[in-house]
Amino acid sequence: MNLANIVIVEDELIIAKNTAKKLKKIGYNIAKIVSSGRDAIDYVSKNTPDLILMDIAIKGDIDGIETAHQIKSITDIPVIFLTAYASDSTIDRASKTGSYGYIIKPFREKELQATVKMSLSKYKEQSKIRKSLQDTINGYSSYFNDICTNNITNLPNKLFLRDSFDYLLSLVNDSGEVSNNNKLPAQNLIAVFNINLDRFSQICSGLNQEQQEIIIKKISQRITHYISKCSFEGITLHLKEHNFLVLIPLDKQITAKNYGQEILKELRQSFNIGDREILISASIGITFYPTDGSNIEELLDRSQKASEYAQQQGGNRCQIFTFAFNIPKNCAAENSTMEGELHHALDNNELELYYQPKVNLTTNLVVGAEALLRWNHPTMGIVSAGKFINLAEETGLIKPIGAWVLDSACKQIKLWHNMGLDFFRVGVNLSGVQFRQSDLFHQITQVLFNTAIKPQHLEVELTETILIENVKTNIQRLNLIKELGIQIALDDFGTGYSSLGYLKQFPFDVLKIDASFVRNINRDRVNAVITKNIISMAHQLGLKVVAEGVETEAELGYLQECGCDEIQGYLFSRPIDVQSFTELVSQQNLITNQIA
Repeated sequence: MNLANIVIVEDELIIAKNTAKKLKKIGYNIAKIVSSGRDAIDYVSKNTPDLILMDIAIKGDIDGIETAHQIKSITDIPVIFLTAYASDSTIDRASKTGSYGYIIKPFREKELQATVKMSLSKYKEQSKIRKSLQDTINGYSSYFNDICTNNITNLPNKLFLRDSFDYLLSLVNDSGEVSNNNKLPAQNLIAVFNINLDRFSQICSGLNQEQQEIIIKKISQRITHYISKCSFEGITLHLKEHNFLVLIPLDKQITAKNYGQEILKELRQSFNIGDREILISASIGITFYPTDGSNIEELLDRSQKASEYAQQQGGNRCQIFTFAFNIPKNCAAENSTMEGELHHALDNNELELYYQPKVNLTTNLVVGAEALLRWNHPTMGIVSAGKFINLAEETGLIKPIGAWVLDSACKQIKLWHNMGLDFFRVGVNLSGVQFRQSDLFHQITQVLFNTAIKPQHLEVELTETILIENVKTNIQRLNLIKELGIQIALDDFGTGYSSLGYLKQFPFDVLKIDASFVRNINRDRVNAVITKNIISMAHQLGLKVVAEGVETEAELGYLQECGCDEIQGYLFSRPIDVQSFTELVSQQNLITNQIA
């Protein structure tokens, strides 16, 4: 049997030797005993033990908690803290290091044995999950290469946008300059040129498919040829049929418009397709890193607004972004006030997740929950997401808020699992803006890595309206997410572009019937027929069906007759806070365990 190697960090030699004796007695190997945080850091930088027992109050310039924090930055080794006291502030500090346990001195041999055994088991399980995720990511690296280029122009597409931007950022040295060519002026900006072709759909209406592809290729060649002649290292991407993006490192903003005008000049020269002469113009929106945004999503969104403004002015021109474009046309004073407050909601810990249970209609047990965002507004009280999500999307706040929701839900799942409540999945809604983020896959995998939850306990919910645009790209994105083991649910089914052919294209696991079809289903003949057919169709496709908005026993009865799998709605429970939901599922778990 391979013995686990344990390092003891303890400045009291008698206690250290006594602990080592107990560990050896129960079958563990003592790799090293050290008396200071610095010695512990030095040891793990050269060796890889299986576990560290860390006294918090060790002598020296850093205590045990800081030592664990620094070790965490070097390697992922489980740490169990030892201490003779346990104040709230100490526990709070210790918990932030991601420790695996906490033992109060003096401790009994059985207590030490149980904590070490559970920590090693927990670490082994989490390592398997991380390895599984990494294998999935590695397995899809070649797949990424295929889907990250446009199949007509062979230019990088939107899926490669973040990597392209990060590459240019990597050229920026510590002083913020692009060390591209020492003979050129220092380049401390990245300009984003968002090129939208004017009236392109009208031009294409008179061309067949082959001719459309030819002109798109010629346009891309014009742009890439011009960029290749310039002295800087620019990157050209093809985002949509009529939309190209150019990323350029520059020394000052004033030169950007000159480059934009040169691109317009190149595109204004006529294109010959067979015996036809075709004239093209474009509208270019320009933004700059870091003044207009710190990430590519912000820069892309703002350059698009500038491009749209250029088109509104007649097209065939460049427009540099100004923050005036962010102001909604009919922005009321109330919205302006709420926007300012929403900016601070995350920093002030005012956002909270409520959970609405999903109940299995065969067992009548809770088998899932939908995480629903709430804002604990300082004057308005609890505000539902419907009151502020549109504003968040308009202002770009949906990105950090969406990331917070995903991260918070997964952390809560992990807390429930630590309590033994691991028999249900949690659904998280993705907004259109969040789903279209080029780094969404990376965000999800990072959260799974950090929380070490099993992916099958997470479910992402998307509406039809989000998916109907760029169907091929959206299917590819969903397939990548599904391969991680995450469940995918189609939310609010029936309110968008519902069709059998549409459903078959996407890798859904769950179909959620919109509440508008469930309401009064026992009396509304049309809704009854539609719902029955939806359930039958979904089952034929191998999908689980969840009915939303169930409020009466009559509605429940009809759904049971139709073979619906699960329900959620006020009949069983409103959305409830974490404590209430925890009490609900804990009570259920207690009862089912007693029966078993």
